[in-house]
Amino acid sequence: MYFPGAKLLKNTDNPTRFITFAPSMKKILITEPVHAALPEGLAKLGFQVDWLPEITEAGVYEVIQEYTGLIINSKVYCGLPLMDKATQLKFIARCGSGLEVMDLEYAATKGITCLNSPEGNSNAVAEQALGMLLNIMNNISRADNQVRQGTWSREPNRGVELQGKTVGLIAYGHTAQAFAKLLSIFGCRVLAYDKYKSGFSDAYATEASMEQIAAEADILSLHLPLTKETKGMIGYAYLSSFAKPYYLLNTSRGICLNITDMLRCMAEGRIISTALDVLENEKLNTLTPPQQQWFNELIANRNILLTPHIAGWTVESKQKISEVLLQKITALTMI
Repeated sequence: MYFPGAKLLKNTDNPTRFITFAPSMKKILITEPVHAALPEGLAKLGFQVDWLPEITEAGVYEVIQEYTGLIINSKVYCGLPLMDKATQLKFIARCGSGLEVMDLEYAATKGITCLNSPEGNSNAVAEQALGMLLNIMNNISRADNQVRQGTWSREPNRGVELQGKTVGLIAYGHTAQAFAKLLSIFGCRVLAYDKYKSGFSDAYATEASMEQIAAEADILSLHLPLTKETKGMIGYAYLSSFAKPYYLLNTSRGICLNITDMLRCMAEGRIISTALDVLENEKLNTLTPPQQQWFNELIANRNILLTPHIAGWTVESKQKISEVLLQKITALTMI
């Protein structure tokens, strides 16, 4: 839709589409506790910004028809019901990388541009992945717990060095690329598989098949986006196909990894240790009986390291994400 007197604005994500803003319709709702750089920058662009981090999803539904732009994280799902109410909406921006909180196909039919900001927290995720990997390879958390309980046990906690190991990455987006760069410092050989890319080998990783990774890797790290294709993608068939025992990391999306199959492979000695920053269901007070069963097994297993989806959750990434989104929204509103 074109508004008289508005500029014709090129959509940077899709050069065949354009976005327009009339002066009276530059109003943005921010539903998250973002860094102040974002609302302040948007105000300088001439937007009226309503920054309401305490607003609920139901509250968004009540007011969404007033807004031209919506900035979210994960508490609001932007699907058909919301978009049909959002009669003035021009763009949705995600604070973070995952686009699973938006119905991209339906947004396209409504002329709504969808943005995300994986560049903003890629280094934070990479550093978390590296920290978790070093932890499980050297039994750091387990040894810490033992010392706190009065046990000084050295030989059972003998570690394994990262230097010279082969690391397999499933998906090679922003976070995997940042992780591969960090791994290069340790002299690791990095193999990367990405279903949607080819010819992407670089100074830090070599393009490979999933089969090659299974045949050669000492470490498997998941960096998958959540899509219909990746849901449950990593299960027993793949996890049990590795040629040698390995370490497993998941800092992407919990539902991409079948936890029951992972636990089975650990029990069979195929996986040495696992580090999980994400789970299939992260609302622990809503676990179903089957989920409660695998969660009990996770917390009882001293060879599993668990963190509460904090990869990418740093002071610096909060600011970077806001700056990235500001740049992308600026690109939508400037010729």
